[in-house]
Amino acid sequence: MLETEGVVVQLGADGAFVETARASSCGTCSSQKNCGTSSLSQLLGSSPKPFRVLNPIGAGVGERVVVGLEESALLKSSLLSYALPLTLLMAGASLGSLLASADAAKDLYSVIGAGVGLVLGFVALKWLSARAGGQRQFQPVILRRVFPYKIIKLAEDREL
Repeated sequence: MLETEGVVVQLGADGAFVETARASSCGTCSSQKNCGTSSLSQLLGSSPKPFRVLNPIGAGVGERVVVGLEESALLKSSLLSYALPLTLLMAGASLGSLLASADAAKDLYSVIGAGVGLVLGFVALKWLSARAGGQRQFQPVILRRVFPYKIIKLAEDREL
């Protein structure tokens, strides 16, 4: 289970919205000035964006919580996001090349077929993600509340 800490910023009918801090190691990298990832990260900004999670523990607004997501769900989603559009792009290019009547038109047909395949890949991906979005295994969930160390320490001292 992949876990991260966040703060509940809003409650909804079907869960809660949590903001997490974006973690980046760009600040400690020696090639930060020459890196495209660092430039992209600065362009997009580092402001936290709330996302919807399941809230089985009933956490309230302002509470620090631990949010988890199954590794298998992340792996399946990532693989599908890359493999499906790429596979349909290649299939479209091959089909376009086969459908070309003249050798001179093969390149044009391949490019058009690749474009059509890529668009179909993204449409299929959108449809699959909407269908799988309701499945519990693909949704992040609040696992537990995060209590400051002082509260835990006070509770342990009282028991003595």
